[in-house]
Amino acid sequence: MNRRHQVRVKPWMVLVGGFSLMKLMGAFVPPPQAVPVRCTPHLGARLVGHVVGSCIMVAPAYASDTSGLDFQQFVDDVGRNRDFFISVATAAKSTFTFGQLVDAVKSADEAKRSADEAKRSADEAFKASPEGKIQEALARAMEPFEPSRPQDEVIQRPVMETLRQRIASWQQHATIIGGRCQSGKSVATEEALRGARGVARFTIKSADWETTMYEELKVENSGLFKEMMRRVREKLKDFPDNLTKFPILLLEVPRTTTEGIDRVSSTAKDVATDKIGCAIHVIVSASSAAAALAFDAGGLERQEDIWVGDLTEQEAKEFLALHGHEKNWKDFVDACGLRIGDLVKACENLKKGMSLNDTKQEYRRFATAEAVGFMELQVHPKLNGRQMSHELLKVYPEGMPEVFNSIRILPRELAELIRNKSCHAVYFHPIKKRFFFASKLHKEAAEAQLANP
Repeated sequence: MNRRHQVRVKPWMVLVGGFSLMKLMGAFVPPPQAVPVRCTPHLGARLVGHVVGSCIMVAPAYASDTSGLDFQQFVDDVGRNRDFFISVATAAKSTFTFGQLVDAVKSADEAKRSADEAKRSADEAFKASPEGKIQEALARAMEPFEPSRPQDEVIQRPVMETLRQRIASWQQHATIIGGRCQSGKSVATEEALRGARGVARFTIKSADWETTMYEELKVENSGLFKEMMRRVREKLKDFPDNLTKFPILLLEVPRTTTEGIDRVSSTAKDVATDKIGCAIHVIVSASSAAAALAFDAGGLERQEDIWVGDLTEQEAKEFLALHGHEKNWKDFVDACGLRIGDLVKACENLKKGMSLNDTKQEYRRFATAEAVGFMELQVHPKLNGRQMSHELLKVYPEGMPEVFNSIRILPRELAELIRNKSCHAVYFHPIKKRFFFASKLHKEAAEAQLANP
C-alpha cells in the first residue's frame, strides 16, 4: 500500500465503518426475486476489522452472489468517513462479488487461526527448551518470597532478626537452622525471608532429592540450575534494597528424612563459592536437632549454626494472645511448656473439647516413651542411654559436655541413633556444645524411670 494512503485505525473507525456498511445494505437491496443476505452490526464491525488489518476491501454480505459494488458509489454513501474509505478503495482498486467477500473473510480467519496456532507451538517449544526452562525458573525465583503464614499470625522473635542479619551479610558457608522439632524453625526462617527476591525453596524427602528438586524447579539438571542461579545473581543487582545480593537455596529437612543428608552437605559446600560462576547461600532448615547434626559442610568452620529455641514466657504470652488466650496463657505454659508446637496443639485440643490437663497427660506419656527409648540406646561402648540420663540429671539444667569421665560422645553419631529410633528425649546444642534433656517433661520422665531399679 502506498505510504500516503496508510491510515492509523482507531476504535471509532471500526464501529462507524461497521454501521456505515449496514447503511449501504439499504442502497443495495436486491430485487424482490433475489434472496437478501442480512448483515448484523457484529458482522459489519468484524469485516471492517479485516479491511483495516489487510487494506483490501472485504465488505459484509450486502448483495446477491452475482452483484458487485462500485467503489465510488460506496465512497459517496459512506459520508463523513469518506477520506478513510477512499484510501482503502484506492489501495484495493477493485470490486468484489459476495462469494469473493465471503472467501476473503474465511481466508483471513483461517490465516489468523494458523498464526495463533503457530505462536502457541512456538511458545510451547520455547518453554520446553533449556533457555525457556531457565527463564521460567528465574521468573519464579525473582518473585518476592511469600511465607506460608500471614504476617499477622506470626509473633516477632529475636532469632528472626539474627537470621535477617546473617542473610544480609552473607559471604560464604552454609547456614544451618537447628532446634527441637516444632520449635518454630520453619516459621522463623520464612519470616526472616519475607519479601526477599532470589529464593528457591525445596523439601528433601529422599536420597535422590537433587533429581526431584531440578524437576520441581523446572530445570533439567545441575547445569541449568546453576545457570539459573547465576542469572538470579545478576538480576538482583536491579533490586539494591533486597535483603540479599546472593541467590538463596532454602532446603527443608523433615524429621522423617534419614537419607540424602550427606549429599546436602556436599552440595552446600560446592555452591558456596564463585567456582560455579555464582555463589549460592544454602540455608538448611532441619526439623529436629538430630537432623541438623547430620549436616556437615566440611567442619564447623564451614557452616553457621543458628539455634531456634523454645519461646520465652513473653513470646508465649504474645503467641497465645493471637489464639484468644491472653488471660489464661499461664495455664497453657504450666501444662505444656514453652515449645510453640505443643502450645499450638493444646489450643487445637481445647477447641475439640480436650482439657489442658488431658493434653498435659498426653504429653507426659509421649515424653516417657521417648525417655525409655533413649535409655535403651548404646550411646558409647562404655556408656548406654540409661547411664547418660543419670549423668544428665546430675548437671541439670546446665547440660552435659561432649567429653566427661574420659568418655567422648560424638554428637553426630548419637543424633543418628536418636533419629533412627525416634527417641528425641535428649538433644545436642551446637552453639553451647552440650547435651540437654529435650524438655522438663523428658527430665521428669527420666527421673521416674531411674527411680525404678
